[in-house]
Amino acid sequence: MGWRLRDERGMTTIQVAILFPVVLFWIMLIVQYGLWWHAKQVANAATAEAVDAAQVSAGTARDGEDAAASYLAQSGNLSNVTITVTREPTAVTAEIHGDAPRLVPGFEWSVTARSAAPVERFVPEPER
Repeated sequence: MGWRLRDERGMTTIQVAILFPVVLFWIMLIVQYGLWWHAKQVANAATAEAVDAAQVSAGTARDGEDAAASYLAQSGNLSNVTITVTREPTAVTAEIHGDAPRLVPGFEWSVTARSAAPVERFVPEPER
């Protein structure tokens, strides 16, 4: 019985030394997912702002890009951002692509959001 206890000495330390990096990595992945999710929500909200600014009757694609850039400047959390707003006669489309903050090395966490809406137009009373 005495030889068994002597052979298992330090076993807990070895187990912790092996498992702690794995547990720490999983915790970092969970936090990384939270950062990615927040970046996705920011990108979605920025595309909505872009569409709202560009879909009014006097709006332009540039107005949408400026609105999205302003929103992203206040919200942060995205880098290498590309904003594309297309305004056609009947529809507005906004797309934002960027990179979420990176906590876990070796993984690229990009975000893409897209939003579309019809262009608002004035319809006189008799035509309604």
